[in-house]
Amino acid sequence: MKRFRTLPPELRVCTLISFVVALGFGVVAPALPLLADMFGAGNTAVGAAISAFAVFRLATAVVNSRFVQRFGERRVIAWGLWLQGATMVVAGLAPNFTLLIALRAVGGMGSSAFTIAAMALVLRLAPPDARGNAVSVYQTGFMLGAIAGPGIGGVLADVNARLPFLFYGVALFVAAGISHFMLTPSRPAEQPDGRPAPAENRSAPALSRGVYLRALVAILVASFGTGWLFYGMRNSVIPMLGTNELGGSGTFVGLAMLSTAVTQLVFVPVFGQWADARGRRPAMITAGLTGTVAVGLLAVTSSEAAFVASMVLLGLAGAGLSTTPASVLADISGHSRARNVAWFSMASDAGAIIGPLVAGAIADVLSFEAAFLLTTLMLGVGVVGSLVMRETLSRSSGTPLLPPAKGNAMPGPAPAPTPETLPFWEGAANKQLRIQRCVSCARHYFYPRPFCPRCGSGDVEWTTVSGDARLLSYVINYRPLPPFDPGTPVIVALVELAEGPHMMTNIVGVEPDPEKLELDMPLKVTFVERENFTLPVFAAAKAVA
Repeated sequence: MKRFRTLPPELRVCTLISFVVALGFGVVAPALPLLADMFGAGNTAVGAAISAFAVFRLATAVVNSRFVQRFGERRVIAWGLWLQGATMVVAGLAPNFTLLIALRAVGGMGSSAFTIAAMALVLRLAPPDARGNAVSVYQTGFMLGAIAGPGIGGVLADVNARLPFLFYGVALFVAAGISHFMLTPSRPAEQPDGRPAPAENRSAPALSRGVYLRALVAILVASFGTGWLFYGMRNSVIPMLGTNELGGSGTFVGLAMLSTAVTQLVFVPVFGQWADARGRRPAMITAGLTGTVAVGLLAVTSSEAAFVASMVLLGLAGAGLSTTPASVLADISGHSRARNVAWFSMASDAGAIIGPLVAGAIADVLSFEAAFLLTTLMLGVGVVGSLVMRETLSRSSGTPLLPPAKGNAMPGPAPAPTPETLPFWEGAANKQLRIQRCVSCARHYFYPRPFCPRCGSGDVEWTTVSGDARLLSYVINYRPLPPFDPGTPVIVALVELAEGPHMMTNIVGVEPDPEKLELDMPLKVTFVERENFTLPVFAAAKAVA
């Protein structure tokens, strides 16, 4: 409870909503087979109802991420919950199972909208030094709901098989109401013309493109493996192993799987705190290795004791894999949160769809051991991805990377950093002029790009340059528009750095008089304050010296 109270209020609201959503989702699970029997449908129809939901989640993820960018998280959260709630209520009243499957598919679209928008909001609002904690609390809400849901659903289904769907729909309406009244309107992550909006969180770390791509690939592979194992095989192939191969009773398998859920619930906060204190990478590696060992144990197990031990290890792995990859996602996403969350969610959904089909087919054609060995290999690939990626936790996360400057204030609009330009602004905050240099051709260039504009090489690096320059050209704006001071002329200049690149900038410390501005005059970088940012500008070299 202490960790819950320390989070921003809107994160606590998201956790409450996630509990309600997961509670309702779990309630429906026992009712699907009963409704199928009532309508005379078989196991294939039940599988189709489950798959249709997952397929529509996958198919609409990118569209929903664009909705988040366009309309903001709160609106999309509410829209997704209202849509899913309406489809569940109508599904509970459906006259046949075919219509129920169609309504479940439409509900998958709403589920995708809620999932992407809520996770994007959590990642946006989570303090940089407490992202693991925030994600773990949010996931705890889901887990508590998922554990409590099936029990309630079983009781309701015994009364009437339609009741769980109606309960789920009402629960989603409650969650939508909570989101509408308790989440403040958020501005979209992007402006209508596609430009990034000003960053709410300016303390995102400055990452090179190589670090970003390696981290993104690692978490996508981890998400795919998590969907494959925890949302797919755990609900299909693993129970069949326990009953068909080991001869365990339904009660035994149920209790063994409950141990997975309880272990995961207990260790989620542990992994969250570890990821914030020691780094995302070691937590991801540990979780991946634990999952690999757990599934490998299932491949060779022949006893009920080993099966239970594997289930406990799976819970431990699930705790880490449900927390740390999402923390990495927050570290690297910058203004692209919704887009990256969509890909992250799609990877998990793809694993949940493909995993049971492929593993089940392999178990039928070859053996359960072969199916679990394939899963072990897949989790091992995820571990390799975690080993290859670099740490994304900024050790200075507790303080902004772009602190207020101590120089003279300068009016004007604040810049909007992107992941590609953050090293430039971080250098300015430390009174350094940083630009990029191509390692292949040894030339400096500006503006920031992930490749050299001269030779096309992607092997580039950030370097601190001298700050010496000469004046190439200028204009004097005698009537600048707000937010500049209309009464103060502004000198807009093109300068050539001593290292070669040209840079658009302002000249300060010189009278806005053509007689005072000589072409080729030596300049030196200096720094001014604008809102919470430090801006590099240029002044006469003799004045700075």
